[in-house]
Amino acid sequence: MLSLKFSAKPNLVIITTFLLLSCNFLILLSLSNVHESYGQEKYTYYGYVPAKIYNYNLTDNDDLNSGWRLDTGSVAEAALVAITATKDDTHIWVYCLDNGSLVSEAIIDSMQTHYVVFRNDTFFKVETSKLANVLLLNYEEVPLDAKSVTAYPLPFTFHQDVNGAYVGKEFVFMAVQFNIYLQYTVFALEDSKVTVTREDNNVQTFSLKANGYKRLIWEPFTVYKVESTGNIMIHSGNIDGTTFFVPSAEGGFVGRNFYSLSNTNWDATESYGYRISATQDTTVTVWSLETKEKILTANVKANSGLGFKPKAPAIFVHSNQPITLECIHNGSIMRSASGIYGAYGSGIGFFGVRPNEDTPFFLPVESYVEAYVFAFEDTEITVDDNVYSIEADSHYVITTPGTHIIRANKKVIVETLNWPYTPEYQGLQYSGTAIPCIQTTDVIPEVKLTPIEEAGFPIMYIIIGAAAAAAGVIALLLIRSRRKE
Repeated sequence: MLSLKFSAKPNLVIITTFLLLSCNFLILLSLSNVHESYGQEKYTYYGYVPAKIYNYNLTDNDDLNSGWRLDTGSVAEAALVAITATKDDTHIWVYCLDNGSLVSEAIIDSMQTHYVVFRNDTFFKVETSKLANVLLLNYEEVPLDAKSVTAYPLPFTFHQDVNGAYVGKEFVFMAVQFNIYLQYTVFALEDSKVTVTREDNNVQTFSLKANGYKRLIWEPFTVYKVESTGNIMIHSGNIDGTTFFVPSAEGGFVGRNFYSLSNTNWDATESYGYRISATQDTTVTVWSLETKEKILTANVKANSGLGFKPKAPAIFVHSNQPITLECIHNGSIMRSASGIYGAYGSGIGFFGVRPNEDTPFFLPVESYVEAYVFAFEDTEITVDDNVYSIEADSHYVITTPGTHIIRANKKVIVETLNWPYTPEYQGLQYSGTAIPCIQTTDVIPEVKLTPIEEAGFPIMYIIIGAAAAAAGVIALLLIRSRRKE
């Protein structure tokens, strides 16, 4: 029998060792619980930095044989990922998916931003313990002082709210603005009193009626909190041939109701504008949010699309069947009817695909195109009737122009890239975009839309504008044949 004898006096070494071991055990247990908690709550954002960030311009826009010159100011070798917390104590992990390495980790509070720089041609993943706002920006370094920044990579995108939806009553994100013009737009889906709080506690308030909107100027690389009594949507950017997908007012990117910016001065020849993609025969109606007039009604055949250039500063689009809506440039370098060239359309867009939902989208036919389908768990996707498997944290790429329909058995995120194939060595110039959270692709907001009441009989210039827009687009932007991968 083994007997243990203890002296009457406690052994200090034994007690100290016991206490240290106990503390270490408690610390490890605590860390385990923290990681387990984060593991249960992680939110994921996927992205890809384009390989060729630059663009070439014609030496003389009147002469196609004048030669192409590189815009040296457009050349970038890296991109900036900006992650803004919407809640306190947000844990952030940033990975390079090319080698699976953890490249950055941080814990930040609400309205704080963490930056990571990635080289061109890099796949990456951001994970957060709480929902965040994640931007991919055409900026090559971490901004040490926002006031000293001279190149503002304005995102052309819609922003998610603090619940991961594109419709909501509270938004927290970092604004980036490249000039003094009005670049941020708040759309009111319901009567709303809106309070905007800047990171230095400067407060601005305004009210909007349902179906109203307001354009704003905000400071670059500055975080804002936008709170509203009614449901709103927030968009940044303008309409100039840069790619973005419009989320539906009822949630997701496939829907029947959409709010977006537009243009009152479209180039009649340039091959750009809005495009509707449909999987069923549908009738689409477009209103001006400025005049509340109906400016376009059109029929769209199943498995095809419709392009249009609505002459209005902002629009509301309604369809009697589910559709998707995107702003896109077809890639042609023609700029105007007088024979001027030099048009340049490119960009990066993101949209989410909900499980078991047909999601149509369009890739320009006169451009180099890439569409990366990201999955956060093993997923089976169907693209134009062809079935593919994607492993967790991996992607499938589509490179065929034209109309596509994607369906997945799990949630996926799609990043699209497009840039002109004239000249053949052209590059992709973009400004910035927001990356959606893959876990919230199927979030459905609680919102009650108010029908738009027409303000009397449509006036003549609106009727003429709608007819011209429809005629021009049929000739330029629309591709009705379905292309398969």
